[in-house]
Amino acid sequence: MTASSTATTFKETDAFAGSVLIESLDEVTEILRSRQFKMEGWASPTAKSAPLMQGVLIAMDGEPHMARRRKLAKLLDDDAVATYRDRHLKPTLDHCIAELAAMPRATDGSIHADLVPLAQRSVYRIAAAVVGIDGLERPETADRFIEQVKALGAGLTVDWSREDPDVVLKRAFDARDAFVRELYTPSFARRERVVAEARAAGKEPTAASHDLLTLMIDSRDDAWSGGDNVLLVETCAFLVAATQTTVLGFTNMVLRMQQWFERHPEDRALMDTDPEFLRRAAFESLRMTISTPVRQRTALADVTLASGRRIHAGQVVSLHFIPANADPKHFGAHGEEFNPHRTVENTTPWGLAFGGGAHTCPGRPLVTGSRNPTGTTGVDGTLVTLARRYYAAGLELDPEHPPVRDESTYYALYSSIPVRFTKI
Repeated sequence: MTASSTATTFKETDAFAGSVLIESLDEVTEILRSRQFKMEGWASPTAKSAPLMQGVLIAMDGEPHMARRRKLAKLLDDDAVATYRDRHLKPTLDHCIAELAAMPRATDGSIHADLVPLAQRSVYRIAAAVVGIDGLERPETADRFIEQVKALGAGLTVDWSREDPDVVLKRAFDARDAFVRELYTPSFARRERVVAEARAAGKEPTAASHDLLTLMIDSRDDAWSGGDNVLLVETCAFLVAATQTTVLGFTNMVLRMQQWFERHPEDRALMDTDPEFLRRAAFESLRMTISTPVRQRTALADVTLASGRRIHAGQVVSLHFIPANADPKHFGAHGEEFNPHRTVENTTPWGLAFGGGAHTCPGRPLVTGSRNPTGTTGVDGTLVTLARRYYAAGLELDPEHPPVRDESTYYALYSSIPVRFTKI
């Protein structure tokens, strides 16, 4: 499904009926940055996903929102991201490659696998380390954790599900209960001890355990006040945010790269000769892979945008990221198509993949490699590191078994992508 047809599908859902649809990148960006609009949708107590989202960073506005972001800024600065790369990302990928190498080989020596669970194991283990969830060394435990977070993600994005929303939400709450029982409670207890011991020694708790859960426990009397349920809901939301964009971006990147190489076989050599090629391809894939296709805001006053569009006080605007991320003014002709050589004008190469304004995803530096918005720092983030390691292992699509779309959602999501590795 192309970006344009996906956009049409989202427009036809009833979640945004009666709102003003905004599809221009400039207008969407202006509204995201404006203080004349407040959060809508997730922030509303009537939203279907509200019980899973009330009190979390992405659903907050004003000073409480900024207080949490100030805390997170230290946890996700460039030095911290470099530490995550060395301490978590590289060892996790080594672990996943070792699991692959232990699998049976075909007669030609290649190893056949499914890219979807493979990418999930890689990304979800990294996200767990950053958030502060322990115990995912064994594949079966990692897979169970993946299913729990996926169910939570489906609950958070229930407005874009093709299934009965009550069924989706029940699965989400059941998954959360299992997650709390199996992984969250023991991880939380360990970090409570870390915080108590660090305070007793007059030290900074996050220096000993540099993860979100430790930060929140240390800050539950100020930025994350309101009871331990606030910490649980925030943890679940962060796990979804830290995994969904990267897994979608990577799996779709592999499919898009395959189609690109079929049309441009000479570019395959660039993966080895041009260090920037995979970065450009990864950012281009992120631009086309939006984890939350529509965000909503409510105007606090009458507003006239720079374009001349007038929005009246109380009006809800639906910011449609998919067409905005194909805006020809910024992305040139054929913005709905994947092109790793694309020239981008006056915006980030990944567009609105991480949102914008005060609610820009705080985990973006992990995915892109640094806080630099241009993506030209020569540093690999999670997505590019993942691509380099698996392509170096000889990753290619299985010619005998085509990918299988997940028909339970409007997302460009795949339940299975058979692949093989020829260089392990």
